[in-house]
Amino acid sequence: MLNTAATVASHYNARPQVGVDARKESTILQLKNLHNWIKSVLIRKFVRRGDTVLDFCCGKGGDLNKWMKADIGHLTGADIASVSIEHAVERCRERNPRFSAKFFTMDCFVAPIESIMTPFSADLVSCQFALHYCAESEEKFDRALDNIALSLKPGGYFIATIPNCYRLMQKLNTSDSLSFGNSKYNVRFETKDHPSIYGHKYWFQLEDAIDDCPEFVFHFPTFVRKAAERGLDLVYEKPFHDLFNEEIRDEENCSLMYRMRVLDDNGTISADEWEVSGVYMAVALKKRNK
Repeated sequence: MLNTAATVASHYNARPQVGVDARKESTILQLKNLHNWIKSVLIRKFVRRGDTVLDFCCGKGGDLNKWMKADIGHLTGADIASVSIEHAVERCRERNPRFSAKFFTMDCFVAPIESIMTPFSADLVSCQFALHYCAESEEKFDRALDNIALSLKPGGYFIATIPNCYRLMQKLNTSDSLSFGNSKYNVRFETKDHPSIYGHKYWFQLEDAIDDCPEFVFHFPTFVRKAAERGLDLVYEKPFHDLFNEEIRDEENCSLMYRMRVLDDNGTISADEWEVSGVYMAVALKKRNK
């Protein structure tokens, strides 16, 4: 039987690389556009021109255009899925960004980050929709935080989009069963009660994106506490719905929302897709100056 890390890697290795036209046919197009817009907003908030960036769990390099628009100086991408890294390298070659880039196949929650980069050399570390995999065990949780802290220069930022543990547990505890969801997604827990804050397992299925993949409840208060112990202070915390309602008041972000086609032809997003987005939150940490 595959362990969880191997299962996750196998899942993402099996995901096909699709073109722009195929992506437009997605049944969760507005949700994908919304989440890409949220990532763009985060990057706009915390990335500066010329930054050296480490993209934890970079996947197929789906955020490459965002880094290009941010005009960063260097990108290091790492991901557990080797096929995804091959696609990221290919995408980078096709786009030919002005910044330098290197990509590595590695488990960011197991291997030490100094195996792929010089410590304290990143201005920003990003981990989008993947940090919760480290919550499988305390060892992986601590390794993730150690790698983040060791990567960042003093004054540097860590940004992430993560499942909102408060929202997940609220939905689970108000459900008559071990699962909940709608026409677009389903979350199925192993158990309601778990003896540890680590390893609380569930399976997540998202139409046209994730096929019943094992995930773990990411205990946010523990993350904040342990991050602070490593000199990483929480500076930003927003559930996706709150972030959206706040950031559309910004003229540039609002204009970007329309350019990225977050809303459908009726100027809205479906209730089911909106519910999915409510399961997530955006966070940022800042490395203390010594």
